[in-house]
Amino acid sequence: MADSLKYQAYSIIKNKIINCEYAPNMLLNEELLCKEIHVSRTPVRDAISRLEQDSLVTILPKKGVLVAPLTVNEINTIYETRMLLEPYILSTYGTRITREILQRMQILIMSVHTDTKGCKAAETRQYYDFDDEYHHIIVNLSENKYLIQCYGNIISNNLRLRILCGNQLPDRLLVTRQEHIRIHDQIIRRNYDQAADALKQHLLSAKEAAYKVLMNAGYFNQEDIVCT
Repeated sequence: MADSLKYQAYSIIKNKIINCEYAPNMLLNEELLCKEIHVSRTPVRDAISRLEQDSLVTILPKKGVLVAPLTVNEINTIYETRMLLEPYILSTYGTRITREILQRMQILIMSVHTDTKGCKAAETRQYYDFDDEYHHIIVNLSENKYLIQCYGNIISNNLRLRILCGNQLPDRLLVTRQEHIRIHDQIIRRNYDQAADALKQHLLSAKEAAYKVLMNAGYFNQEDIVCT
């Protein structure tokens, strides 16, 4: 029962951070978390400890729990890792894409509507899930547990970035769909190097969108980007 409550607290708080209900730089109060989740302090403290290990929060003695900020350095680190991993995997292991995998990728791409401005929050979240599955399919082609684990280490903060970009740049969902189509067209032709190039451009575009959102939100300014 105790372990179940710990996992419940961890899952709830983590999901709220990833979905940006607890925004970057937000200061969380342990007592309020207990009331919100309806558990005692022990599961919440255990959850906070695990979230600190996940680099999603920082414990500030006598102040509270700070939700990890999304900085220029964080964006650079996330996308540097993704651009090293994903295009390499697609170029090297693209031949492992079966007809069934190809069909699933096609379904994921076409599941995003051409008009995303009137989307409800649940629909938008589903699009994030489609996008997440699409990129996981590519990474899993490697069948290399270390590459897959490396990708898994950055995925939580990457999800936060994507949700912020999708919420504040609704057209980004449509652009993502178009970029995925360009990648997919090259995969269909078995031009895996060209598909990898299209994937790299997609990631660069996503990185620029993240910069734009966080600058508009006041997390940093243009000079911070120039100096990195």
